[in-house]
Amino acid sequence: MTYRLRTLTNFIIGLILTGILLFVAFRGTDFYALWEIIQNVNFWWILTAFPLLMLSHYVRAWRWQLLLVPVKDRVDRRNAFSSLIIGYLTNNIVPRVGEFLRPYMLGKIENISKASTFGSVFIERMIDLISLLMGIGLLFVLFQKTITDQFPWWGTLIITVIIITVIAIIAISLLLYKRELMFNITKIFLFPFSDRVKQRSEEMFHSFVDGMMIIRQRSNMMSIIVLTFVMWILYILTAYLPLFAFDLGDAPINIITGFVLTMVTSISVIVPTPGATGSYHTFIVEMLTRFYGIQREVALGYATLTHAVGYFSVIIVGLFYVFRLKLRFRDFLRQVESDNQDGQPEIDDAPVSRYDIKRPYD
Repeated sequence: MTYRLRTLTNFIIGLILTGILLFVAFRGTDFYALWEIIQNVNFWWILTAFPLLMLSHYVRAWRWQLLLVPVKDRVDRRNAFSSLIIGYLTNNIVPRVGEFLRPYMLGKIENISKASTFGSVFIERMIDLISLLMGIGLLFVLFQKTITDQFPWWGTLIITVIIITVIAIIAISLLLYKRELMFNITKIFLFPFSDRVKQRSEEMFHSFVDGMMIIRQRSNMMSIIVLTFVMWILYILTAYLPLFAFDLGDAPINIITGFVLTMVTSISVIVPTPGATGSYHTFIVEMLTRFYGIQREVALGYATLTHAVGYFSVIIVGLFYVFRLKLRFRDFLRQVESDNQDGQPEIDDAPVSRYDIKRPYD
């Protein structure tokens, strides 16, 4: 299956899931009441989500820059930010493709191994997964009875996340501390291929592991931990402050509510829909109505408006960088397919100009 066909398949699957989840979220809704609620919200509180989201993306890019120190000492933070935003822009159209695009782009802009940038993204996602696991565990401790009553599947979710996290940690540990052993195991699967493919695969393997070497360096780990904490605080504020735009009656709303909604949002983005459309609405509405007793139309108004701010802010800022970088996605897809056919993905160290992506800050 070609990369274009896989992308089209992901797009179609994402649309189907979006349609199903939006139907689930909006079924039985009084749309007249929903429209009345939206008309009467205080949009200034809703718009607080925009600067907070952009700041959280910048902090994430800063953390990514530090994760790449073993590969390149001074990756331009602005390049990391632009690659990140364009990746999110792509995810708003085709789920998961942006996670492949952003390390690929940054590798070309900074002229570093693409396999190493993928390794850094892998570590980044592991940090996020561990943080999410800790957050879910804390949520379960704080609201165990309510969660068990309203969401009986929560225990299964926690067990699943724990298993995935443990497996990933074991895999990372083996790659970092038993590199040659893991590569020898990998070579078993490369036996049928040519010597050229084996050589390229070895280069890609070691470049990928190099991208994860930040775990063995203590110099930047404290900064990475602090930035991760700051990023989650910004996410919590992004979820919490827009609640003041609505008349929530006697609902027990406080900063912990922002934490709860942040955990729910983090789970919703796992579902492969474009920009978490549908999954975000469904998860948020279920949490606000069942957990806090908020009217369904009010919960839908919150979910719809906050999702719109996040979705369109990424599109606007992402398109700004697309035009500034003179990026053409057709060329990107062609280059990815060419790399795949040559058997040497993500490790080409050819000049950046070959890919029609200009470094904007030189």
